[in-house]
This record gives sequence, structure tokens and C-alpha cells, in this order.
Amino acid sequence: MTARGKNVKIQTLATENEIFVYDRQYISEPGDVDFPELPPPEPFRPGTPPAILKDVNDLQAWRNLYMTRCNWAMDISSRCGSIDKNFREHNERSDVINRAVGVALENLKSHVGNLEHRFQEAQSWANSLLEEQQAALDGWQRALSTLNNIPARKDFPLLGRPSTPKMDKDRPTGTLRDFVDVGEVQRAGSEAAAVSAAFADSVHDIEKTIGDIASDTQQLVDEALASNVNGVDGLLEEVETLAKKIASDYKHVLSLPNNQKTLANISRLALSHTQDLLPSLAEISVELQAALEHAVQRRGAVEKAAIVHMRTISSLESRLADARVRMVNLDVGSNAFEVIYSVFQMPMVYGSILIESVRRREWSEKIKTDSLTLAEEMAVLRDEEQRRRKKWLKNMGDFMTVTDSTTPGIEVNLQGQDEEWPDVARKEIEYYIDDLKTTHSLTNLAEQLTQQLKDLDAPTRQQRKRAKAFKQGSVFDLSRSSILRADDSVRSLQEEKTKLEERLKGSDSRVRKLEDLLHRQSQLSRPPSGNFGPDFPGSPASPHPDALSRRSSVSSRRISATQSPEEKALIQRIVTLEAELVAERDAVQRLRKEAHAERQTNSDKYQEAQSTKKDLIGNLEARQREFEDERRYLDSELKKFRLRTEEMEEELDRLMDSREHGRQEIDDRMHQLEIDLENAHSKSDEDAQIISDLKAQIQTGQGHEKTTQAKVDDLEHRQMEFEQKHQESCQALQAIFLNLSPGGIVPLELPDIIKAIEVLSEGLSIHAKSAESSASQAMTENKALKEQIRKFESEAEERTKSLDECKAELSRLNAELSSARSRSEELTGELDKERSKFSSLHSRIAAGENGSESLREQVAKEERKPAELSGKLADAESEVRNLKDQATERERKAVALSETEEQAVARFEARGTKSFELSNQLFAQVEKLGRMLEQLGFTIIQQDGQLLVQRASKLSASLGLGESLAQSGIVSLKPDTALLDWMKAESLEDEDTKFSAFMESLAQFDVALFGDVVVKRVKDIELLARKWQKEARGYREKYHRVQSEAHDKIAYRSFKEGDLALFLPTRNQAIRSWAAFNVGAPHYFLREQDSHKLQARDWLLARITKIEERVVDLSKSMNGVASDHRSLGDTSDGTSLADENPFELSDGLRWYLLDAVEEKPGAPATPGIAKSTVASAHVDAKGSIRLKRGTDEGAIAKTLSRSLDSRRESSNSKRGTPTPSQHALDSTTDLVRLAEADAGSQSREAAPIFDEVRRDLLSGP
Repeated sequence: MTARGKNVKIQTLATENEIFVYDRQYISEPGDVDFPELPPPEPFRPGTPPAILKDVNDLQAWRNLYMTRCNWAMDISSRCGSIDKNFREHNERSDVINRAVGVALENLKSHVGNLEHRFQEAQSWANSLLEEQQAALDGWQRALSTLNNIPARKDFPLLGRPSTPKMDKDRPTGTLRDFVDVGEVQRAGSEAAAVSAAFADSVHDIEKTIGDIASDTQQLVDEALASNVNGVDGLLEEVETLAKKIASDYKHVLSLPNNQKTLANISRLALSHTQDLLPSLAEISVELQAALEHAVQRRGAVEKAAIVHMRTISSLESRLADARVRMVNLDVGSNAFEVIYSVFQMPMVYGSILIESVRRREWSEKIKTDSLTLAEEMAVLRDEEQRRRKKWLKNMGDFMTVTDSTTPGIEVNLQGQDEEWPDVARKEIEYYIDDLKTTHSLTNLAEQLTQQLKDLDAPTRQQRKRAKAFKQGSVFDLSRSSILRADDSVRSLQEEKTKLEERLKGSDSRVRKLEDLLHRQSQLSRPPSGNFGPDFPGSPASPHPDALSRRSSVSSRRISATQSPEEKALIQRIVTLEAELVAERDAVQRLRKEAHAERQTNSDKYQEAQSTKKDLIGNLEARQREFEDERRYLDSELKKFRLRTEEMEEELDRLMDSREHGRQEIDDRMHQLEIDLENAHSKSDEDAQIISDLKAQIQTGQGHEKTTQAKVDDLEHRQMEFEQKHQESCQALQAIFLNLSPGGIVPLELPDIIKAIEVLSEGLSIHAKSAESSASQAMTENKALKEQIRKFESEAEERTKSLDECKAELSRLNAELSSARSRSEELTGELDKERSKFSSLHSRIAAGENGSESLREQVAKEERKPAELSGKLADAESEVRNLKDQATERERKAVALSETEEQAVARFEARGTKSFELSNQLFAQVEKLGRMLEQLGFTIIQQDGQLLVQRASKLSASLGLGESLAQSGIVSLKPDTALLDWMKAESLEDEDTKFSAFMESLAQFDVALFGDVVVKRVKDIELLARKWQKEARGYREKYHRVQSEAHDKIAYRSFKEGDLALFLPTRNQAIRSWAAFNVGAPHYFLREQDSHKLQARDWLLARITKIEERVVDLSKSMNGVASDHRSLGDTSDGTSLADENPFELSDGLRWYLLDAVEEKPGAPATPGIAKSTVASAHVDAKGSIRLKRGTDEGAIAKTLSRSLDSRRESSNSKRGTPTPSQHALDSTTDLVRLAEADAGSQSREAAPIFDEVRRDLLSGP
């Protein structure tokens, strides 16, 4: 797209300065492509400024420290330069992305605006259509019933809709309802309500869709506003300034001598570096790095937001196209309303058909009449021509051989007859219109039909053209069209003639009035030079002299004898002059009559020319109006077509984009299908290989199956042999068991038989042992077990003191318990063995074996001992279980305590971090507030243990020259950075001490005092600003007042652009130069222009627009080099050699060329008597030239002549242009003096001495 939000065209691609290109894969909806993340910037750590000083009293050590600091600062400056470059690059890219989104939004807004404009037109059309539909729905039944009451002719078979059935001639009603299909109308009425509702719903849906699109677009525009970039302008300059300051201090230290005073100054300078410059440099570099990180984050956010916005714009464009299609296809979609409208239109249609019937009938009659008339006229002309030819041939036939031919004729035939329309009279139409107006209250229809009826008598276009023979056509058209002039043409011509006669009467009266006024004006304004003698009276001459003149001449002749010759000559001269007078009077009378006749002729010609001109102008104006109407219509059509063209171009671009997008999708789909086909082919090959492998495996499996079947048969044979051997072994074992236990029951299973045999064998092997030794051994082992259990209990109680001992003891107890269990199991096994022995003895005793009573008692005792031992063993096991439960409970409590301790430590560390951040924030706030006071010009001093804030200027004035910084009591509000680590103290006492010191350092800054100082400072500034604003307003008003007063006054002491000057012609008339009237400011010449018309003027009052300063250099002129000139208001172009010295000034003279515009354009070329600087010749002839020559005028003339003649010798000619202040002062003085001198200007102008004064004044340099 272009920067204006338009789609780029191939024709205008070369003329575009910049275009915006968008990647479809990122802005398509839905977007599956993710935008890559931006890498974070490289970390930046300024490091700690160098502070290593080997020896305080060594100048070289100080120089080394300054050198390391200078190198550190320069390194920081170079790194900050790269950071600032990257920062600006990221911001530029972010701005480009925002502009691209803005261009896309502009394109979207233009589309949305066009759609809204088109929808407004469509909505107005739809609303009017809905109103018409609603009116039709409300009144179609009433209109249908009205048709039943309106009478109509029955011979109109052509009236009605195509679907209307033909009238039944047997049952005509004679009303307009015969021409309407009632059933169709009723069906249309029932259907029209649903159709109108559906149409209104579709319009509402389109309106809602377009409103949603517009609101979404506006929301997107509001969201897409670019965020402001954090201002970091000037940080790099500050870094460079600080680095240059450190470098300049290092160079300054290198140039200092080695003494104690130098060391003290160097130390003080290094302290200022340590406290101010180096920390500020580090902070600013960190700010630049933070700004770069923010710029990277902002660019990433802008890219993501741009992708989201572009996808939203793509979605809105698709919705916009859908809404446009729906709006274009908006239509009712049914002809139900057409049927209903036919009911309403039927009275109008019927009346129009009646009028059309009358028109066609009258036109047919006129054509027939005109054709007959034309045929008759042509026949008459043909007969006349034949008679004329016969007569001519009768006289000339002897000299010619011309055969008598037939004269051509004309045959008029009427073709293409219309269908027979009913014969309708005008009275019938008038009755129909009256019926509609009076009976059915259809006034509007009646008026329309009345107008159509009047149009029957209106002339056609050709008739109107014939009637207007001159204005719209030509005389040739009139002659051509007047061959067949009908009665209507004659009637129209008569009407036009009547109108022209009325206009002619009015024009004649106006002409007579104008002639009378012209005659009076000519009599009043006739110049005196028209008389042949100045002493002759103006009365008309008579051909006969009066009686007095005759008596005087007779008496003169009578006394001529007594007169002298001189008197006779005089009398003769008088008589001759009287005769000449009579002749002259006759000639004057004749010339007056001729002049009057010529004037009358000229007046008639003038009136005729005026009327012709008016007709031509009216014709031209009419055509111009037609042309203007046509031009406006064409302009509107052009605008519509341009808008339509733009829409079509946008639609074409959209279609081309969608087509390209579809083509790309088809290509991608085909490529994907080709890949799938190749994969399917490869997969089918793999499947075929797998099938072949499976066939081979099946064959191999079948071979293995055969081999396995053979092995199974072999194994079944072996199993049968094994079962046979197993049966033989069971039988042998049963025989052995019966031998060992003759009365016992033989077990069924083989393992049971084996176990029983083993038990019997063991019993036989140990039955020889003594039962007493076994019992005593069991007792001793039982006692040892009890002792071990008590030992375990004491050890368990001791191990509960600490968790670690408990765990170790628990592990040992578990080991001992396991050994005890093993021992108890062994004892249980031995008891079982003893029981088996006892049971065998009992069985032997019960079987009749020999024994004694003592043996029985011993056996009973032995039986009680195992029971006691088993009880004690059960008690020991219960105690062991209790100990194990207690140990588990202690272990759980220990784990809970350890978790609680870890949580407490983590929470303590988090609170320490927050405390550190809070301390840093408080430290920064105090430092910023203190810096703000320093920037406002305040200094904090300590006096009597209290902090006071004073202006730095007052403090410096109050301090003596010998007082130092420490003696003045100036303190710093910056807390010690070492106090920020108060939470990292090693002990609680140190922490309390450091925290108290930190709070005291913060408490030194009084916030209330700071607020009072700042408020007072702001109020002082506001008071001063109001004071200066008031003074500025007064100065502005004074300036405007003086400027308005000086604008209309003439300057004469000095001149600048915008001044009003009086220009007068100089004495040198050969070069026709004009100069400004001045006093002490000579050589200001006027550049002559055509608008000045200086040839017919004696003075010129004009306003200066440009001043060019020039110096006459005749040497350069002779050498062909342009002279030096400078423009005061503007740089002027170089002048040619001919314009180097146009006013013939002396060498080295400084002069000025002025461009001026007349102050009052349109003034008369020669001023009136009361306002003229120089009186006219006529007035000078009437004035008294010797009455007002006095001493005052002579003195004025001498003074002005002296001042003007001394302009060459004046020092002003060698000085430059005065300063603006001098210009203003001189201009003001000139204006005042000139205003005072205006009062006597009239008397001076009338004085005869003024001519001489003017000649002296305009003598020029």
C-alpha cells in the first residue's frame, strides 16, 4: 500500500516515495505462524569507578587516578553511544511497524466509510420503500373497495396486468375493478406482510453488521494508537559532557605544578568527581541500558500487537466484503407489492389511457389533414410549374430540342396504422377528473391528470423551436420549418408576437426616457469650446437682424459724411463683422441640426445594437445556463463514476488478492497431495516388502511348527515315562512311611509324604537327647531376652532427648529387634520340636510303653515352661511394637520442625530484601528532593542544630571571601550509602545501631520545610509571571496603538518597508524619475510600474513594499561588472549595466530603489482642486498669481530648495540604513509633523508660489 492507505498500482509505482508490503502468512486469519522472538540486548554493567590512590601526597598518583577515571569514562561513553544507536534503531523499527498498521487502518477506514456512505443511500431507499410498503399494506383493501365505486368504460381490453384474466362480457361491472384480479390481490396482500418484514429484517441485519464493523474498526483504531516513547533524549549528550569534563580535568591536572596547593585543589576536584560526576555517569549509563531494554520489549510488543491488529483487519475486510455483497443483493424478492401497487395506480393508469386515447386520435386526425393539405399544395405547385414550362417552351422551342417531360410530383401515403383505440372525448376525461376529485377525494391524482390534460395543448419541441426563430435557432431554420406551418404553429407565433409587442412597448418607453436624459445631459455638459467666439451670446442666430441693429447701421451711414476716415474704416469693419456674424450663426444653426440628426441616427443604431446585443447575450446566457447545468450534471456523474471506478478497482484488487490467495492455496494443496502421493507410493512399496517378509516368515514358521510338533511328540513320550517313574517313587515312599509309622495315615501328595518322612527321621535322631537340658537352656535364653528388652526400653527413653540420637538408636533398635525376632523364631522352632517330642512320648505312653510317674510330672512341667516362654515372648513383642510407634511419631515431629524452620528462614530473607529495597527507595527520594532544591537555586545550611533552606545567591552574598564550605554550615542531604546495609549486620545490637543511624540521616530532611519552600517559590514565580504578563499586555496595546496611528501617516524623515510615502516627480524630466518627499533622507527613488500610471499624475501616495540599497560605482560600470547593491527587505537580483545608474547620480553616492503599491487604488488620475498638490492649468488661469506672494512662502521655498539641493553633500548619502529603532522614532516624528502640516496644505496648494516651490522641490539630486 501507499502511505495514503491506497493499493499500489503498477502505473504509479515509479512515482511513489514509499510503499508498505505485508506478508500474507502473518496476517491471514487464522494465523498459524508465530513471529520469532527478539533476542534481549547484551547485559551492561558500568562497574565501579576507579578509586585506587597509592599516596595522597604524590602528584603522580593523583594523575594516575585521573587517567584511570578518564579511560573509564571514555569507555562508558563509547558503550553508551552503541546503546543509544541500538535504542534509536529499535524505536525506528517500532515506528515503521506502527505506521504500517496505521496505513492498513486508513485503508480499512476508507472502505468502511465508503460502505457506510453507500449503506446510507441504500437505507434511505429502503426506508422510503418500507414506508411505501406499509402505506400499501394499510390501504390496499380500502383502495380495492374504492375501485368498485369508480366507473370505467367497458371497451378497454388492453388495460390490465398480463396475469389479469379477461373480462367476462356477460358479467361486466362497469368499474375499475374489472381490470384487477381480486384473488391475486388478496393473495399478494396476505403475502406482502411477511415479505416486508423479511425485507426490514434483512436491512436491520445489514445495518447491525455494518455498525459492528464500524465499531470494531473504531475500537481497533483506538487500540492501535502508538504508545509514546520514553524520553531519553539528551542522556547520551550528558554522558559525553561528563566524560569530556573528566577528560578536561585530567588534562588540567597534567598541567598543574607539584605543590601543596595543587594537591589540595586536585583532592577537592577528585572529591567532586567521586560524589557527583562518576555516580551520575554510572546512573545515566544504567538509564540508557534500561531504555534499550524497554525499546526491545516495546518493539516485541509492537510486533505482536501489529500481527494481532493486521489479523483483525483481515477479518474485518472479509466481513466488509460479505456485507457489501449482501447490500448489493438487497431486494424485496417478490412481486406481491407490484400487484398491490397496481390497485393504487389503477385510477391514474385509467386516466392516462383516456388522455393517451385523445392524444392519439387528435394526432392521427392532424396527420391526415396535414398530408392532404401537403398533397394539395404540391399538386398546385406542380400545375403551376407545368404551365410555366409550357409557356417557356412555346417561346423558346424554335431554338432548342428539348422534349416535354413530366414534372416530378409527390405522393403521400400513411403507413403503420395503430390499433383501434376507443373514441374518447375530452368532456369524458373532465367528468372522470371531477369524479375523482369530488366523490373519491383523490385530489393529487386529479391534479396530475389535469396537468396531463393541459399538456395536450402544449406545443411540441419542434413547434417551440419554430416559434423562437432567433434565440434558439437561425433564420434558415425558420424558413425551412415554415413550409408546412399548421394552425397551432400560427397560434404559437401569434402568442409570441403579442409578447414581443408588449416587450417592444416597454422598450420604446425606456428608449424615449433615455433619449430625453441623454439630450439634457448633452445640453448641460456641452463644453464652452464649442462656441465660435467667446464673447458671442449662446442664443440661436436669426437670418434677419433686429431693428436696433438696422437703425444703428443707417444712422452710421447718414453721418458717415461728417466722420473722419478712421471712423469710417471702423464702421465699415463693424458692418463686415456683423455680416460675418450672421453667416456664422447660420452655419452654427445648420451644424446643430446635422448634429441632432446624426445624434438621433446614432441613438437609433445604438438602441438597435443594444437590442441585438441583449438578444445575443440572452441567447448566450441561456446556452451558458444549459452548459452549466450540463457541466454540473456531468461533474456529478463524473464524481459518481470516479467513486464507482475506485470501488471497482478496490473490488478488482480484492478479487485479484483472493484469486492469488486461492491459487496459492491450490498450489500448496497440490504440492501437499503430491507429497502424500509420493509417501503413499513409498508406503505401498514398504507394505509390499513387509508382505513378502511375512510370507517368508510364514513359510519359516510352518517349518518351525513341524519341528515343534515333532518335539512335542517326543516330550509327551518322555512325560509318560516320567509319570510312570513318579508313580513307582510314590509307592516306594509310601512303603517307607508305613515302616517308620505303622499306625499313621499315609499323606496323599508326594511332598507331604517326603515332609512326613523327614519329620519322623528327625524325631528319631533327637529323641535320645535329654528333655531337662533342653528346658534349662530355654529358661536361660528367656531371661537373657528379658534383660535385653529392659535394656532396649532404657535406651529408647534416653534417645528421645534429641532427634539425631533417637534416629541412631532407632536404627540400632531395629537391628536388635530383627536379631531378637530371629532368636524368638529359633526358640519357637525349638519349642515346636519339643512339643513334637512330647507328643511322641505321650503317644508312646498311651500305646502302653513303659514309664514312671516322675516322668509324667516332668513332662507336665516341661509342657508348662514352653507356655510361659511363649507368653513372655508375646509381651516382649508388644513392647517392641510400642517403641517402634513412638520412634515413628518422634521422627514425624522432627520433620515438621525442620520444615517450619526453613519457612521462617525464607520469610526472614524476603523481609530483608524488601527492607533493602524500601531503604534504597527512601534514599533515592531524599536525593531527588535535594537535587530539586539545588536545581531551584536553594542551598541547605545548618544553624543552631536546625536545617534552613536559603537561596544560593543570598548565601553567597552573605558569606565572606575567606570562608570555606565547612565554615559556612552548608550540609548535604544525601544519606550515607553505607547505612543502606543495616539489615546485613552480624549481630542484633549492630543492626539496631545502624538502623537508628539510617533513620536519623533520613530525618535530617524536613518534608514540611521542603513543601513550604517549593510552594513559596511557585507563588513567587506566579506573581512575577502575572506582573510580566500585565506589562507585556500594556506594551502590546501600546505597540498596536502606535502602529495603528502610524499606519495612515506619511513618513518623510526615514523610510522602511510598510511606510506610507508621498512620491513626486523630480526636475530631471529626461529620465522621468520620481522620488519620495523627504527631509534629511534623500535619494529614495521609486521603481516605476504599469499600475502607477505616472504619465497622467502629479503625485503618488503609495506604501513601500521593498527597499533596495545601491551604491553608484562608475568604475565597475565601465569595466562591465555589475554594481554592488543590497536589499534591505529581501535579497535582490543582480542588475544589468544599463540599470547600474538609471538616475545619472555621481560616483560613490548611496541611493535606494523603492517598490511601492498605491494606497488607494482607483483614485482619479488628476486630483480635485481641494485635494490636489498641484493645481490644474484652468485653475491657475483663474487664480491671482500676485496676491499671495509673501515672505513665509518664500522662506519655505528657500528652506526646501536648500535641503533638497544639499542632498548630494549630505552625510546621509554615505551612511547606511538607519537602525530599526531610529526608523521607528523618525517615522513617528515625521507622522506627527506631517499631520500638523496637513491643516495648511489646502492654502499652500492654492497659492501661486507653490508652483515654484514644487519645481525647486522636485529638482532632484
